[in-house]
Amino acid sequence: MIGLFGGTFDPFHRAHRALPESAMQNLGLDQVIVMPVGRAPHKDRRTSFATYRFEMAQLGSADLGGVCVCDDEIRSPGVDYTFNTVMHLKKKLCPKKLFILAGSDVLVSIDSWYRVADLLKEVTLAIAVRGDGDTALLRSKASQTQQRYGGKVVFFEMPRMEVSATGLRASLLAGEKTEGMCPEAVQAFIGQYRLYDFALDFDMLSDDEWQDLLDLEEIIWPYLSQKRRLHSVSVAQYAARLARLNGLDVWAATAGGLLHDCAKGLPADTQRKLASLYLAECSCAESASRFCDDINLVHGPASAYVAKKEANVIQGELLNAIACHSTAKPNMTALEQIIFLADKIAYDRTFDRLVDIRAAAETGRLAVAMKRCLEEVFLALRRDEITPHPLSIAAYEEYAHL
Repeated sequence: MIGLFGGTFDPFHRAHRALPESAMQNLGLDQVIVMPVGRAPHKDRRTSFATYRFEMAQLGSADLGGVCVCDDEIRSPGVDYTFNTVMHLKKKLCPKKLFILAGSDVLVSIDSWYRVADLLKEVTLAIAVRGDGDTALLRSKASQTQQRYGGKVVFFEMPRMEVSATGLRASLLAGEKTEGMCPEAVQAFIGQYRLYDFALDFDMLSDDEWQDLLDLEEIIWPYLSQKRRLHSVSVAQYAARLARLNGLDVWAATAGGLLHDCAKGLPADTQRKLASLYLAECSCAESASRFCDDINLVHGPASAYVAKKEANVIQGELLNAIACHSTAKPNMTALEQIIFLADKIAYDRTFDRLVDIRAAAETGRLAVAMKRCLEEVFLALRRDEITPHPLSIAAYEEYAHL
């Protein structure tokens, strides 16, 4: 028997962890599938990047036996409906019995669910009772649901916890202490990546622009490992900050961060082919051989090609920023500098002089930040006995006098 526990998990907190753990203990389940939603049908707010929500769900449930985290809904295009997910899982896993695991608030909202009558013919709805609700009222609502739709509703106990994702986000946005509200690994992750520190930057975007970015993340999801997704989203959010602070297009900077490594997980031969195609289209065929000989650099123009063909990015400056994010080049625009810098100094990075470079980039001194960043890159290459790319050397010569 399998339980399905879906949600945005933005962030994944202690109650999110306790629910599948309690369901395993009280319902005799063989497995619980935790399913972060890709695009929720009922949410009237912006959800965080799926990469972060998926990672938090993994970290928060990692040591729970029989619990796994699945990205099926993130991978599926468009709005995610529980009915479609259930039918997919039943076809894929053929479970003897499938439970939908949910909090008691679901009994209030379930009438608005997509194809709810068909859904409740396929599953048993299992409601967590947290000890803080009116049990008689819950059972009355459960009875009404069963009579209306013909499905089955059962209850299971879980510990009472005074925590909600809405309240937790508000505390994080306000800079308040939230220790103990999330599993320790999730708390540490939020602190490292500063997930909820970018409200001012992303407030520059319209709701449609934010959804466009989430759509881009969905497009490149299959191309990347989770480790590479985390880096890309970290770069995206830091690029957004630099764009806002430097008066540039926040959407373009965020998109560039998301897409800058989108071809890096492809086979080397494929990367070389795509890079050659992009460079040829840009009349940079003379650079193709040097790029394509170095597997550490070829993913830049290859990613630009994927961004153009798969993600329908048409802005030439943005594509060029993606293409040269590893090497830099002479005469870089401000957007190109921001994508290069964000790749090197986002919050998932640690290296010498990082604080100084961030300070320069965040106070409008992009050229100074570029000079210092390139110097750090050259030091790292020298330690590995690697010669910098000619474009990197030419770019540095522009900043050397600063």
